[in-house]
Amino acid sequence: MPPSEPKMALGPFEFRPAFVKVNGRPQLADWKGPLQFAIWCQRASPWWIGDMINRGEDLFGEEFGEVCGETLSTEMVSRYASVARRVPPQNRHPELSWSAHAAVARLNHDQQRKMLAEAAKQGWNSDDLRKQVQRFLKAQKD
Repeated sequence: MPPSEPKMALGPFEFRPAFVKVNGRPQLADWKGPLQFAIWCQRASPWWIGDMINRGEDLFGEEFGEVCGETLSTEMVSRYASVARRVPPQNRHPELSWSAHAAVARLNHDQQRKMLAEAAKQGWNSDDLRKQVQRFLKAQKD
């Protein structure tokens, strides 16, 4: 393992970039917290990446692109940054997926809040929300 490779441990669970090493034989109850943490990180990471890219570009301009290196495709970096820029933190619903937020990103902030609140209330997934946004935009044109 290269010395710069990040790792983090939660009890007997060592989180590495491409795997989790489980030391010993943890009790069933010991799995819940680390598993919830991993799921939380997966859901939060597009926001973290997008917000960091936007702030880094605000501070350092095009030079900031060098920091990203080749860790993500240019397309994904642009997508994360675009959604994070267009959907402000106060509109974000942690219980909804990043993809659900991407579905409303082209709406104005008031419309985003309404659609995201409705999605949370109705239990819509990102595909359901995308369809609702399309219907809304079509109705706006008519």
